[in-house]
Amino acid sequence: MTGDEILADRKNDKDFRWEKKVLAVKQAAIDKGFSPNSAKVWVTAARSFFAYHRVQLQFRRSEKARLGEGRAKREDYRFALGDLQRMYDVGDLTEKYVLTAGKSFGLRAGDFLRLTRGDLEPYINREVPISIGEIVTQKEDVKAFPFIDSDALPVIKLMLERMTREGLTKPDSRVLNYERERQLTRILQRLVSKAGIVTGNKQVRFHCLRKFLIDHLSSFMSESKWKQIVGKKISEGAYVSPDSLREDYKRAMAETCFKKETSEEEVKLLAKKEALKILAKAQGYTEDDVRRIFTRKKVSTPEDEARALEELVEKGIAHDCPDGEHCEEFSQIPEAQLLAHLKDGWDIIKELSNGEVIVKRVR
Repeated sequence: MTGDEILADRKNDKDFRWEKKVLAVKQAAIDKGFSPNSAKVWVTAARSFFAYHRVQLQFRRSEKARLGEGRAKREDYRFALGDLQRMYDVGDLTEKYVLTAGKSFGLRAGDFLRLTRGDLEPYINREVPISIGEIVTQKEDVKAFPFIDSDALPVIKLMLERMTREGLTKPDSRVLNYERERQLTRILQRLVSKAGIVTGNKQVRFHCLRKFLIDHLSSFMSESKWKQIVGKKISEGAYVSPDSLREDYKRAMAETCFKKETSEEEVKLLAKKEALKILAKAQGYTEDDVRRIFTRKKVSTPEDEARALEELVEKGIAHDCPDGEHCEEFSQIPEAQLLAHLKDGWDIIKELSNGEVIVKRVR
């Protein structure tokens, strides 16, 4: 039948024949060996055709449940707190942000990628857990009320500092400029590999962080509360204020945070590593160069990473200068030495949070 013939027949259908056809097609596809997910896609396409032409198919609740049934190709890996700790220890700043903020907020990948400076910055100096206000989710068009936990706070502060250095100071500047949600999953998969975590036939994806948070929140609060935090539909009468949610979330942090309190030394070390990576990049080294060096030196701790980066920077630029004379020279100095270096022809590249400065000059 043509599309017009189908629509004409549907308008005269008093016996719900097309509903029965759609149900039969799904079962026939499964009987022929197609996966439940493939059959579900075909059913969705058929229902969308009728819905577009405003002659929607009408199914009973039990029938809708049958049509919506699918089966995941692979089971998701269930992160333990120790897994997240190991992944954190081997990650760079961006990777740490995806990991800690991902499990702190529990948002879906699309909503996470839409986060901007203006979403994270207003209350950043408050005591954890910090409510960042409401985020309207894409999938269900409901409000989520995420919190910044003690693991995510220092990382988010460093991300904001980096955005400032890069000139991304407007409230609507996105924290991550990835175009595809898949890139978040790839970051987690890379961290799992670097941390040496064996996942077997289980799949690692960004959604695993959302599941991790939900599993633990559900032990400390009612279903309506944790759904309000991560952005799932609840009845209007079940909404409570973020202040009320905060106390329950705070109790859950005992099981969701691997760092009970981030020391000033840890924050300085992370800032130092980030500065050294910027300096190495300015000298011509790529991310792949840095990873190869970490692998060759069997780097396993943040301190090892910092030492390896320092050695790389001290070694100098990655490629010889064209003329051997006009090459850029970099140095990390205390602020007290800055004036002398400026008089000697050095330029400021970056001010570090520990009071030191990265400078360069052409030699």
